[in-house]
This record gives sequence, structure tokens and C-alpha cells, in this order.
Amino acid sequence: MKIGVPKEIISQEYRVGINPKTAKLLVDNSHEVFVEDNAGIHSGYSNSDYQQVGCTILDEAVDVFDAAELIVKVKEPSFEEVELLKNKTIFTYLHLSSSKELTEKLLDCNTTSIAYETVSIDNELPMLKPMSEIAGRLAVLDCISLLKKSNQGKGKLISGTSLADPANVVILGAGIVGVNALEISLGLGANTTILDINEERLLAIKEAYPKANTAISTSETINKLLPNADIVVGAVLTVGAKPPTLITREMLKLLQPKSILSDVSIDQGGCFETSKATTHDNPTYEVDDIIHYCVKNIPSAVPFTATDALNEATRPYILHLANKGIVGLEDNSELKMGLNTHKGHLLNREVAEAHSLNHTDLNKIL
Repeated sequence: MKIGVPKEIISQEYRVGINPKTAKLLVDNSHEVFVEDNAGIHSGYSNSDYQQVGCTILDEAVDVFDAAELIVKVKEPSFEEVELLKNKTIFTYLHLSSSKELTEKLLDCNTTSIAYETVSIDNELPMLKPMSEIAGRLAVLDCISLLKKSNQGKGKLISGTSLADPANVVILGAGIVGVNALEISLGLGANTTILDINEERLLAIKEAYPKANTAISTSETINKLLPNADIVVGAVLTVGAKPPTLITREMLKLLQPKSILSDVSIDQGGCFETSKATTHDNPTYEVDDIIHYCVKNIPSAVPFTATDALNEATRPYILHLANKGIVGLEDNSELKMGLNTHKGHLLNREVAEAHSLNHTDLNKIL
């Protein structure tokens, strides 16, 4: 199969879909890999690194799209890129529940799209996990700077001191993002509370992290915690679907001025009513004197780590797609769950429900 690796075009997106280790595996299995000029440079990989394992370097993205049958990216394609994906296959993070326009564009262009974030095995999300780990950790670390008065924050030190109380951190959701945010928050000495609807998960967290405060997530509990919260991390995941809204605009009145809402769920549409996607160039905005941090591609801030971690997760699936094509999804149940659009049909039920679009059973298509 001919596989294309274009350069990411989202603002300050420094990751790359395929690193040289993955590329070598594909070439060794008789596939051709086409890489856009300097696509991996920000992740620490030069054109020469790719050429040494047998890849072909092409000057422009359009050349990569033209040459390839399968495009492997990190972030969702732009509308312009989807035009280049007519009758082709893309494997990337898609988060289609947050964009009806992108969903319809992929359908119109007859693009076969497979989403990293909906590939599932035993109720685990193997390709979401590595980026969720990074996003959860950075979500807290990035907020530390936002707490500084010199950055228009409250003027609090997250750890406090021997004579001053630490900051209060509230984490909504005890999945991979939430637990990693918890580890960093506790490690820095913050007074940390994590909420979830799964009591067994909270019991396990309390056993592993005795200093953590845990509680079942309800609107009443959130309302009680907000008046003292300095940082609130939204870490809610509903696979393939838009997460529920846990903090409304009205609830912002409960927060102290310059408190921080960090919405890591923003890729799927966000779990705060006032959330809107931001970039590393312009990461924050304020609503009712509350700081919002809603960067869609948090892990791109550490591309050396993120690219290699992502490739460790995606590599076997990319090879399976290359070796067997779309028909090979029939004997790979977890990869089949990643199929979102194919032959003009929308195959992800949660995305269809999010946008009131027609859903097709993927078993009927395959």
C-alpha cells in the first residue's frame, strides 16, 4: 500500500503521524511511505531519518495526498485536505462529534475515515490513552503559570508554603486524563478533589492516592466545590460523543474571580457551557472574569514525547491497515470500531446522534 504522511497544519501542531520506526516497519513489509518535506522536524526527525529507512520525501502536501492511498495524520483534516481525500482513507484523531461540517464534508468526499479515539479493545481506548496521559499532566502544569498575578491570575502558588494554604484543584472525570491530572496536582502539593460517576473507580483511586479527595459527581457536589476552587480540570469522556455539560455559565458566578477552567474535553466539544477551542498561540480567554484554557492539541507542546508515544500505540494498527486494507477490518474488531465514515455512510452512532444525521450499521457496509 502507498501511505502518505503530510505535515500537520493546525497552529503549533508539532507532532507527526508516522515516525521513522513505524515507517521502517511499513517499508520492511513492502509498503511505500511518502513523507512531506520536514513533516517530522519538530518531533526530532529529519528528512534524512526517513530516507534512511526507505521513505520518499515529497515537497508539498498535495504531492503526498496524490501519491497515497492511506493518509496517516495526528489531527483532523482541514476542509482543504478533505478535498484531497476523495475516495481515499485517513487514519487520525477525528473527534467528529464536535464538528457537523467536517462530518458532512468527509461523507460528501466519499472519504473512508478511521478515528484513533474510537478504536476500542475491552472497553479501553489504546490510541487515546498516550495522549490523554500527556494532556492530563500538562493541563495542570499549564495552569500553574496562569495562577500567577503577573499573568493576570489569582496570584496563588499551587503548593502553598509551610505558612500558606495550597491551591484547590477540582478534577471532573476519573479516566486517563483525570488520573494523570491528579498525579501532577497531588505531586505539586495542591489540595485535590476528583469526581466521577463510577464509585468503584473512585475507591480504587482513593486506595492508590490516599491524599486525594474523592466524591461522586453530581451537580450539587460540583456547586459546593466551585466557590473554593482555583483550578477546575474538565476531563470527561463519552466515547465518540460530545461530553455532558457539567458547568453552565450560570455556575461561573460560584467561582472566585480569576479562577481557571481547563477543558481537556474540548476536542469532543467541551464539558463547560462557556468553552470554545483555543490554540497554543492564544490559549486563554475570560468569561465573567473566569479564565478559560481550552487548547485542542495540548500534547503538541511536547512533540518529542507525544509523537513517539502515539506511534507506539498506532503502529500495529497502521500495519494492519496497510497489509489488509479496509476489508481487513472484518477480522480486527477493535480497529473496526474506529471506522467513522465509509462509502458516503456515517457509521459511528454517537456522531450521528450528536448531529442528527443518518446512521448506518457498519456490519452492513463491511
